[in-house]
Amino acid sequence: MEVDITNKANKIIRYGLIGLVLLALIVSTGVYFYQHHNKTLTIYDAQVTGDIVQAKAKSPGKITEIVVSDGDHVEAGDVIARMESSITDEQIQQLEQNVKMAQQSLEQLKKGATMTLPAAPQAPAPSAPSYSASAQREVARLRAKLAKMQANPDAYARREIQSVQSELNAAQAAASIPATPSVPTPSPAQVAPTAPQNPDIIKQAEMQVQVAQAALDNAKEAQQATDILAPTAGTVMLIDDIAEGAEVKADQVVVNLMDPENAWVEAKVTPEQAKNIRLGQFAAYELDMHKLQGSVKDIVEPSNDESGEQADADGDSRVTVRISLPSGLSFTLKPGMTTTLKFAIGG
Repeated sequence: MEVDITNKANKIIRYGLIGLVLLALIVSTGVYFYQHHNKTLTIYDAQVTGDIVQAKAKSPGKITEIVVSDGDHVEAGDVIARMESSITDEQIQQLEQNVKMAQQSLEQLKKGATMTLPAAPQAPAPSAPSYSASAQREVARLRAKLAKMQANPDAYARREIQSVQSELNAAQAAASIPATPSVPTPSPAQVAPTAPQNPDIIKQAEMQVQVAQAALDNAKEAQQATDILAPTAGTVMLIDDIAEGAEVKADQVVVNLMDPENAWVEAKVTPEQAKNIRLGQFAAYELDMHKLQGSVKDIVEPSNDESGEQADADGDSRVTVRISLPSGLSFTLKPGMTTTLKFAIGG
């Protein structure tokens, strides 16, 4: 027996079409509602940044090798670059001589001056000369000054070092002249105990010995410091004017390091845009082809200038927004990576 399914097919087609129309209507209504009640604020010029730690040269010299590349991850103590120190053996020898002379000056001051009592005239004999304490202090001061300059010669002009050396030579010559003429030597029974020296002068001379010794120790350490090490773990940010063959000074920054654990995404927004952003608000972004999400961790308003208008040091009146980064990223986070932030905001 044949069954006529025409009526059933017509019903399925009719009700199916109605269902599709209703589904399309529901979807379009949902899209319309989302677009008009959940708008998206998009910021295009966001980039990765964070806390920066500087790796510096310990002594003046020349960079002979850059071991790392921009964006590399290093651990604390890793070699970043190698250099050739400009501190010479002759400078070390001069600093050693400064220490020796400062110690000798201290010993002379500690001995003090011999005091004598009146005695019956007797055959004159040469006596030990008494030297000027002020001249000795000046010698100690100039020795310390010269030691400091020789420990960091790049910070001073050659003529400045030569000038201090000349002053030191003159002071040493003046200090070697007896402050008082020789007098007849009294009999041994009339020699009084040695007079104690001024404590302040002794303290100053001791300080000059410490300064000279510190300059020598620092110079020796700097001469051996041919490796520039990473002070902490982080991502390498090379400095433009630092390359192999570059001359650097003591304490000059060679490489910047960004700590991945203290990094964030940062963007500048207008005051009007900032009204739609709040602390803790979520933002979606993409880095290295990875879709990520973070929350607003900080909103920094520009400070007021003299006219009362808000602007930062560069005259930028925009608000700084910082977004957190997820932990345990599977890719290397590099400073300066750019991205686009998307905030869902109410209508």
